[in-house]
Amino acid sequence: MSFDKKLKTLRLENEMTQKYVAARLNVARSTIAGYETKNRQPSHEKLAALANLFHVSIDYLLDDDETIHLSTAATDYHKPEEQKLIIRYNKLSKKSKEDLLEYISLLELRDKV
Repeated sequence: MSFDKKLKTLRLENEMTQKYVAARLNVARSTIAGYETKNRQPSHEKLAALANLFHVSIDYLLDDDETIHLSTAATDYHKPEEQKLIIRYNKLSKKSKEDLLEYISLLELRDKV
């Protein structure tokens, strides 16, 4: 699968909009649209940021291989369900992240009983 298709697939699988990805990379939404239609290619810095955002390797993004290669950090420390949780957590607002951490504290208290 080509870079443009992988990027769009990853974005949709992670329920991210082009606008959201653009904000995370500090680029215009049209830039992400260009990446997804082969009209533009990301710089090395943006490519690294995309790999980090989706928890995949740069090699995965650039290689036409169909298999998924998670980044070393993601595979070393997180199970697949944890990786999905991290991706969803990263999409939350600062306030929602704070609320979630408070809720987790309550769950931890409940589990101690």
